Amino acid sequence: MGIGRVIGTNVMETRFRIDFEENLQVGELLVVESQNKEGKYLVRVMDIEHAADKEDSGWMSRTAGMIMKKDDSDMSPYEQYLFCIGVSSPLGYIDEASFKKTKTLPTHFSEVRYTQADDYEFLKSYLGEIEIGNLRSGDKVLDFPVGISEKAIPYHIGIFATTGMGKSNLMKNLALSCMSKGNCGFLIFDPHGEYFNGGELSKKGLKDAPYKESFAVYSSRDLPSNGGEYSKLIISSAEIEISDLEAIYEFTEAQKECLQTAQYKYKNDWLNKLDELEVDEIVANLPGYQSGTISVIKRRLSNLFRLNLVSKDKNYSVTARIINQLHEGKTILVDTSNAHETEELLISTVISRAVFEKNKLLYSDGKEFSKLPNVLIAIEEAQRVLKEAEDSVFAQIAREGRKFKTGLCAVSQQPKLIANEVISQFNTLFILGLSDKKDREILKNSAKQDISQVDNEIQMLMPGEAIVASPFTPFAVPVKVHLYEERLKNIKVPEKNKPKAADEGFF
Repeated sequence: MGIGRVIGTNVMETRFRIDFEENLQVGELLVVESQNKEGKYLVRVMDIEHAADKEDSGWMSRTAGMIMKKDDSDMSPYEQYLFCIGVSSPLGYIDEASFKKTKTLPTHFSEVRYTQADDYEFLKSYLGEIEIGNLRSGDKVLDFPVGISEKAIPYHIGIFATTGMGKSNLMKNLALSCMSKGNCGFLIFDPHGEYFNGGELSKKGLKDAPYKESFAVYSSRDLPSNGGEYSKLIISSAEIEISDLEAIYEFTEAQKECLQTAQYKYKNDWLNKLDELEVDEIVANLPGYQSGTISVIKRRLSNLFRLNLVSKDKNYSVTARIINQLHEGKTILVDTSNAHETEELLISTVISRAVFEKNKLLYSDGKEFSKLPNVLIAIEEAQRVLKEAEDSVFAQIAREGRKFKTGLCAVSQQPKLIANEVISQFNTLFILGLSDKKDREILKNSAKQDISQVDNEIQMLMPGEAIVASPFTPFAVPVKVHLYEERLKNIKVPEKNKPKAADEGFF
């Protein structure tokens, strides 16, 4: 059904007249049926304006004043003169064969109507198998699944939103879709402990997902048995490199040289020796270094072993198992919620580097590498490790990961704190509500699609509503993210994935 007619247009903007009582919304998707053309135009509402059929430009202001003086709510004398103007951005031209960027104009007074289900058929070839929600037009949710393609994973993903707008819910939906398909590895570092059990009494977590064979948890805290694979989170001191320590501590040049010399002297046992030996013993073994320098290093390294997350047994570590599981297409949750920030950052750095280096190593074997699934590494509060374009493992993955099937998923409230060089590497952006103008500007400048025309819409997003901007979609797609708890209710559990008896406790 038609709701209006085109009254003015250029290739970048379509304006149309509608009745003033029509309930049009910013962000709504509409179709312009161009006369004498086989196809149709898809447009997105950017703004809505009041207007009146009066040549006198001051009529509306004077009329409003008269109504105020009369304290009159009867609008019937004025309705015949009132209408609204929709200001929209053309998204593309749809014909039977394809969707194309708009390069022509609809004809004068073309009819504007609400969209129908078949208007979105062309989108199915663009939206991938990792489902996160349904297509949205304004605040109207359509029965049309929206997701991203697995091929987008190595090109990096950014999830950006103000607190309370639904980042965690979106992450759980991504994880659930990855578990259900089992075609890609998804590694999630959770410093807050909110993903395992949902974080709140009313919420559900990844432990409640039915795909037990595709999910494993490694935690620094004890977790209840729930028929899944839960393991104690421990890495070996032999796995830790000097660059990993630089991610959590600042070292002087003298201290870095001392660490390098110790690594050369003690080989894979260097970290244990620096912790166990007395200062005077180390000075004797590493001549040329002051006892004060070594004392500072020892104080810092002693913190690494206090929560038993780092084992001095070089043969004991969960890293190799995590890598194997990712290569099997599993979703892995690394829960560091009871660790201090330094330990949490060290754990995420060491494991991420190991995953990345393993994929780089396998790259030289073309046949073996071709069998590997894409791997996505998700970092909460990503601004902590991406605030500078330095050579951290996460910045390195952002720059080089796509070649080695390794993608980075940055989750952050403050994209403005992420280095421009790094954030420009994120090809797919999930933008939920962002109140900070500078944050929106950063994303607008780094997005691989033009999202400047949806700035109003982003400011008006409600919790759970998002814009997906990606080079793998023809335009920034509006989506209503599934509520994770509701989605769980609608999943039909395969027999092989039904929970077993609770006999596989924490080990």
